[in-house]
Amino acid sequence: MKELGLMSILLQPVITSAGLSALFRAQQGGFKAKISKVGLGSGSYQPHEGITRLQDEKYRLDLASAKTLADDKQLHLTVRDAEQVEGDGFFVNEIGFYTEEEVNGEIQYVLFAVYSSDEPIAYKSNDIELLLAFDLTLTGVPADSITVIDQGVEFNILVAPELAKMGAAQIGNMNRHLKLKFALMDNGVL
Repeated sequence: MKELGLMSILLQPVITSAGLSALFRAQQGGFKAKISKVGLGSGSYQPHEGITRLQDEKYRLDLASAKTLADDKQLHLTVRDAEQVEGDGFFVNEIGFYTEEEVNGEIQYVLFAVYSSDEPIAYKSNDIELLLAFDLTLTGVPADSITVIDQGVEFNILVAPELAKMGAAQIGNMNRHLKLKFALMDNGVL
């Protein structure tokens, strides 16, 4: 059975030039830019506007859920990471947020915003399934210019089975403790 790791982070990523161009093209067509994927990687660097890909991207995930907050300037995004990784795992030091756009009838993904840090955000191994929640602050883009494509999964539903297991384990421990305490009382030890 895999453990469940929960992580919630407030990020202020760098919006890329390629991401701004994708947003501009979407608005020119009368649409909003669509954020639909999150890339996780182990690269550690100072992000800048000219980046077009993550330094050491391991894989991309679909967004499980999303909510728009704070006058369309903050997004709350949740991803469920159950991917298998090579080797022992990796420290997640970089995150990329991808927009999708249609070019000649095909969906292409453009790195819209990137975050990287020397401090790991999480550790991903095959023994743990991560639920990552990001509060993504978007400054420097027009309000209401971005939409998020998610799977519509309610975050609480993902966590509920794990919380139920933890609750059952705690109740079992309390039950064993009380039985032991009553047995000691019956024998005059307490």
